[in-house]
Amino acid sequence: MNNPRKWAVIGRYGSAGSARSTALNIRTGRLAAYAPAGSFDAAARTVITNGIAEHRVYARYIGGVR
Repeated sequence: MNNPRKWAVIGRYGSAGSARSTALNIRTGRLAAYAPAGSFDAAARTVITNGIAEHRVYARYIGGVR
């Protein structure tokens, strides 16, 4: 939480579905490190570089920032 509201890549996943599931679990606070629900925003994105797909999860802290 040293950089509130700044997006960061927090993981790379083997499938788009895994990335989407993780992003949802972050947003809903189901992962303890991202609780309580609503403290973090998260998004899953597939990035293609040189024809290789990488499934990433980006997150940012949004709770308690004014």
